[in-house]
Amino acid sequence: MDFKRFLSLKKPCANCPFLKENGIAIGEERLAEIKQSLLHDDMTPFRCHKTTHPTGGYHDSDGVYHPSGKEKHCAGAMGFLYAKGRMNVPMRIGLMTGVLYLSELEEITPLLR
Repeated sequence: MDFKRFLSLKKPCANCPFLKENGIAIGEERLAEIKQSLLHDDMTPFRCHKTTHPTGGYHDSDGVYHPSGKEKHCAGAMGFLYAKGRMNVPMRIGLMTGVLYLSELEEITPLLR
Protein backbone atom coordinates (compact mmCIF):
# COMPACT_ATOMS: atom_id res chain seq x y z
CA MET A 1 0.00 0.00 0.00
CA ASP A 2 1.19 3.49 -0.85
CA PHE A 3 0.71 5.13 2.57
CA LYS A 4 1.82 8.54 1.33
CA ARG A 5 -1.05 8.58 -1.17
CA PHE A 6 -3.53 6.78 1.08
CA LEU A 7 -3.01 9.23 3.95
CA SER A 8 -2.76 12.33 1.76
CA LEU A 9 -6.08 13.88 2.83
CA LYS A 10 -5.06 16.28 5.58
CA LYS A 11 -8.41 18.01 6.11
CA PRO A 12 -11.97 16.68 6.04
CA CYS A 13 -13.81 17.32 2.78
CA ALA A 14 -16.48 20.03 2.83
CA ASN A 15 -19.29 17.57 3.56
CA CYS A 16 -17.46 14.95 5.62
CA PRO A 17 -19.94 13.18 7.92
CA PHE A 18 -17.57 13.70 10.87
CA LEU A 19 -17.78 17.50 10.67
CA LYS A 20 -19.75 19.42 13.30
CA GLU A 21 -21.22 21.59 10.55
CA ASN A 22 -22.18 20.94 6.90
CA GLY A 23 -21.48 17.20 6.93
CA ILE A 24 -23.47 14.71 4.89
CA ALA A 25 -26.76 13.96 6.63
CA ILE A 26 -26.27 10.25 7.23
CA GLY A 27 -28.18 10.26 10.51
CA GLU A 28 -26.86 10.14 14.04
CA GLU A 29 -27.52 6.40 14.34
CA ARG A 30 -25.48 5.57 11.23
CA LEU A 31 -22.65 7.88 12.31
CA ALA A 32 -22.64 6.20 15.73
CA GLU A 33 -22.37 2.79 14.00
CA ILE A 34 -19.42 3.99 11.92
CA LYS A 35 -17.66 5.43 14.97
CA GLN A 36 -18.25 2.25 16.97
CA SER A 37 -16.84 0.17 14.12
CA LEU A 38 -13.75 2.40 13.91
CA LEU A 39 -13.13 2.08 17.64
CA HIS A 40 -13.44 -1.71 17.61
CA ASP A 41 -11.40 -2.49 14.49
CA ASP A 42 -8.04 -0.81 14.16
CA MET A 43 -7.08 -2.81 11.07
CA THR A 44 -9.76 -1.53 8.69
CA PRO A 45 -9.41 2.05 7.45
CA PHE A 46 -12.41 4.24 6.76
CA ARG A 47 -12.18 5.49 3.19
CA CYS A 48 -13.30 8.98 2.20
CA HIS A 49 -16.68 8.81 0.44
CA LYS A 50 -15.31 10.96 -2.37
CA THR A 51 -12.61 8.37 -3.15
CA THR A 52 -14.59 5.11 -3.17
CA HIS A 53 -17.06 4.58 -6.01
CA PRO A 54 -15.76 7.56 -8.06
CA THR A 55 -12.36 5.83 -8.29
CA GLY A 56 -13.76 2.48 -9.43
CA GLY A 57 -14.49 0.73 -6.14
CA TYR A 58 -17.77 -1.17 -5.99
CA HIS A 59 -20.02 -3.27 -3.77
CA ASP A 60 -20.81 -6.77 -5.02
CA SER A 61 -24.20 -8.48 -4.71
CA ASP A 62 -23.31 -9.56 -1.16
CA GLY A 63 -22.57 -5.98 -0.14
CA VAL A 64 -18.81 -6.56 0.07
CA TYR A 65 -16.78 -3.53 -1.02
CA HIS A 66 -14.04 -4.12 -3.57
CA PRO A 67 -11.56 -1.23 -3.51
CA SER A 68 -10.04 0.23 -6.64
CA GLY A 69 -6.74 0.89 -4.87
CA LYS A 70 -7.16 4.63 -5.43
CA GLU A 71 -9.12 5.32 -2.25
CA LYS A 72 -7.82 7.60 0.48
CA HIS A 73 -8.33 7.46 4.23
CA CYS A 74 -11.05 9.82 5.47
CA ALA A 75 -9.40 12.76 7.26
CA GLY A 76 -12.47 13.18 9.46
CA ALA A 77 -12.23 9.57 10.59
CA MET A 78 -8.52 10.01 11.32
CA GLY A 79 -9.26 13.10 13.41
CA PHE A 80 -12.01 11.26 15.28
CA LEU A 81 -9.73 8.32 16.05
CA TYR A 82 -6.94 10.62 17.17
CA ALA A 83 -9.30 12.50 19.50
CA LYS A 84 -10.35 9.17 21.03
CA GLY A 85 -6.75 8.01 21.44
CA ARG A 86 -7.40 5.05 19.12
CA MET A 87 -5.37 5.58 15.96
CA ASN A 88 -5.72 2.65 13.57
CA VAL A 89 -2.90 0.66 12.01
CA PRO A 90 -2.65 2.71 8.78
CA MET A 91 -2.42 5.91 10.84
CA ARG A 92 0.29 4.46 13.08
CA ILE A 93 2.28 3.34 10.04
CA GLY A 94 1.85 6.83 8.61
CA LEU A 95 3.25 8.35 11.80
CA MET A 96 6.20 5.95 11.83
CA THR A 97 7.06 6.59 8.18
CA GLY A 98 6.66 10.36 8.30
CA VAL A 99 3.65 10.71 5.99
CA LEU A 100 1.26 11.67 8.81
CA TYR A 101 1.92 14.11 11.63
CA LEU A 102 0.19 14.59 14.97
CA SER A 103 0.03 18.34 14.30
CA GLU A 104 -2.17 17.65 11.26
CA LEU A 105 -4.57 15.61 13.36
CA GLU A 106 -4.59 18.16 16.19
CA GLU A 107 -5.51 20.87 13.70
CA ILE A 108 -8.69 19.15 12.51
CA THR A 109 -10.08 17.65 15.72
CA PRO A 110 -11.89 20.87 16.80
CA LEU A 111 -13.93 20.68 13.58
CA LEU A 112 -15.30 17.23 14.31
CA ARG A 113 -18.20 15.79 16.24
